[in-house]
Amino acid sequence: MNNFNFQTAPHIVFGNKSLNILTEELIKLNRFSAFFISDPYIAKTELFSNILTNLTSKKIKTNIYSNIKSDPDFENVDEARDKIIKANPDIIIGIGGGSTMDIAKLTAITAKTGENARDVAKTGIISKNKLPLILIPTTSGTGSEVTHISIFSDNEDMVKTGIVHPNLYADMAILDPEITLELPQTITAYGGIDALIHALESLTSKSATRFSELLAEEALKIIYDNILTAFDNGKDIEARSNMLYGSMLAGMAFANSSVAAIHAFAYPIGAKFHIPHGLANSIMLMPVLKFNLEKGLGKYSIVARALGIEIKGKTEHEITNQLINKLDLLVDHLEINRKLKNYGVRQTDIPDLAKSVIKITRLLSNNPREININDAESLYTEAL
Repeated sequence: MNNFNFQTAPHIVFGNKSLNILTEELIKLNRFSAFFISDPYIAKTELFSNILTNLTSKKIKTNIYSNIKSDPDFENVDEARDKIIKANPDIIIGIGGGSTMDIAKLTAITAKTGENARDVAKTGIISKNKLPLILIPTTSGTGSEVTHISIFSDNEDMVKTGIVHPNLYADMAILDPEITLELPQTITAYGGIDALIHALESLTSKSATRFSELLAEEALKIIYDNILTAFDNGKDIEARSNMLYGSMLAGMAFANSSVAAIHAFAYPIGAKFHIPHGLANSIMLMPVLKFNLEKGLGKYSIVARALGIEIKGKTEHEITNQLINKLDLLVDHLEINRKLKNYGVRQTDIPDLAKSVIKITRLLSNNPREININDAESLYTEAL
């Protein structure tokens, strides 16, 4: 048995109507001034209005920041920080998708220290001095509610930057599947594939442990078995519950093992062409998967098993082909357009994209197969 270190959010509440405990939880924690960070869509919903009404009825003061960009940058974080400092709350509540939760995680710290987000990213020094933080995901994709990672666009260097530190873990995560029932198909598809790739890359990462592998394999199976139902029938509460649960498990797994090349390749096209993260991952899934499988099946045999592929009695070549075909058909069913040229990327952009991705050693070092600059250009060209 190999040694390992495992961390996740210390308090997780999961289940239908679990959001109803929020008011009670704040009173229990003696927090009576809550600052909400939410995306613009959620801030306008009846759900959010009801939350505020319940808190107000219990004499809990609320403030809101909802100017969240779909592709948040350091400036977005600093703007939220300034609003929080002015309001002087005693707790932060992030409710929304991955971008919202990433901003909430970092501002829980910078609102106490006054630091600029870019400075924190450059130094990698994350203060323990922070505001209490509750995260409530409204999508099934990033798993950000249980990770210690925040991702932002750096407009100066035109890259996506990951800030990774245990002090970014939320104090509490509340996962209520009923919140996800109204998600549009596009968000269901992008988020679902993002979560599936979290599980897939965590499982095959060079930094995986036996514990993270267990979580990743279970997440992969649950997500694969439910994503099409959630996409085709968004009101299916069982499928929505399973997707949110699978996304959380995948988040726990990759927070402790890291993702790899698919995510690395997604970051430059996300930063430079503002392609949503889940979509960027979908675009790079098959080129990177095929590249990795050229070296052999390896731990992808576990991925195949999780996707319901019968392994016994089959050659490695047969299993590989079935795995590629299954994932290819899945992404097609989700109606995801996977050609970079349709998002403004040209052949002349490929060399710069390759130079950018090759610098993301934090993720590439975990990939099952080593990738050099020529490989990077070939993979982006294949996705073009």
